[in-house]
Amino acid sequence: MNTIYEPARNIPVADEVDVCVLGGSCTGVSAALRAARLGARVAVVEQQNCFGGGATSGMVCIWHSLYDTSFKKQIIGGTTQEIIERLKRRKHAIFERPRPEPPYRMNTTMTYWLNTEELKIELDEMVLEAGVIPYLHTFYAAPVIEDGKLTAAIIENKSGRQAIKAKIFIDATADGDLMIHLGAESYSNDNLQPATTGARVYGLNRIVDRFWDVNQLIKDHRDECGMRDIGWNAFIPGTPEVRFWAKSTVDKDCSDGGQLTEAEMEGRRQVRKMMDVIRKHADGGGDITLLALGSHIGIRETRQIVCRYKLTFDDIVNGREFDDAIAYCAYPPDIHHLDKPGATYYYLDGVKHYSCGVPTDEPEYSRWRDETPDDPTYWQIPYRSMTRADMPNAIVCGRAIDAEKGAFAAVRCMVSLNQTGEAAGVAAYEALDSSRGVCDIDIPATRKKMRDGGSIIP
Repeated sequence: MNTIYEPARNIPVADEVDVCVLGGSCTGVSAALRAARLGARVAVVEQQNCFGGGATSGMVCIWHSLYDTSFKKQIIGGTTQEIIERLKRRKHAIFERPRPEPPYRMNTTMTYWLNTEELKIELDEMVLEAGVIPYLHTFYAAPVIEDGKLTAAIIENKSGRQAIKAKIFIDATADGDLMIHLGAESYSNDNLQPATTGARVYGLNRIVDRFWDVNQLIKDHRDECGMRDIGWNAFIPGTPEVRFWAKSTVDKDCSDGGQLTEAEMEGRRQVRKMMDVIRKHADGGGDITLLALGSHIGIRETRQIVCRYKLTFDDIVNGREFDDAIAYCAYPPDIHHLDKPGATYYYLDGVKHYSCGVPTDEPEYSRWRDETPDDPTYWQIPYRSMTRADMPNAIVCGRAIDAEKGAFAAVRCMVSLNQTGEAAGVAAYEALDSSRGVCDIDIPATRKKMRDGGSIIP
């Protein structure tokens, strides 16, 4: 490979903080908020023009249940509930109760429908209210190691190349970029779940009564639009004529710069092809209009960072309890396929469900385990899956935490990942307050601080 020598240069320090959060998704913002509210000086760095990650830049407008699978016990609170409540006050979050059983079993997790444009503004306000120092349009570039210790992060923005000094760093980059640059081991699961380009489409409701009808149309003309999957869509609060539409499926490793570029362009191409199919074959199809495309493709899976504990499929579906649990979740493992349409769901009651997204096709039900007298109603994420013994002042949160494929298929849900951000922020503060490394903090004290800050920690 040809190389170019870059001369050494002095880098101005933009800020000195207690905690630097790299990545401003809802997960990263949750980390920043929790650390700042405890008294830390916090900066959060985000490459997009807004906070929120996949929920805003990817326009994904659904958040799943805050309850266990019985829908009787609330297991998620904290920043996730706070964001929902703030949007509800403005009528930009709508609650939907569980739907009936088959063919809608996969939708029996209660959901919230969000106006993600309003979410952008709400996150701005929450960041500023907490006194977090925001950096938008800013790329994290590299770590600074001095005397064997991580002391700063190099960033790039319109003001040039700068550095943020900090005592604790939180990697919320989604791909574990900081941890990789620090030399952490990583792995990618086989058959990465596909990425999806989100779109907003005007007039779709005038053509079909239900999104299933759109799915059927795409399925019938799949060869014409070159699609394997048929995706999903959802309404957006306050905009009855506009639907969010996630229909494209892109088989790329989006942690690679070149493949990410290909994925973005291929995703947009597929959106256009599918709209062409609807315009051609649906009554009134000529009236639909593409209003917006996500400014970032929706990435389900790239790589995981090897931490002190690898969360397993068995841990998830059997509801294993951990002494250092920092997140409680109920969304089932949900694996989107590359070799066929749709996804397979592994429910905590032992039911396995493959759905291609079209109700006229008989859904495939089986069991991944025999019936038992008692089934778990939620599962847990341990703090150990976010930290490495050789990195005393770095924590990873979000979808890069240590989780094998079957476990990751459940962990990747936004309401689950937000909790890992909260845990990272509180743990960072606890490490600062106790002058300990992030692996040596007092876990009961950390869990108590999470609980005191609004997290539901049984």
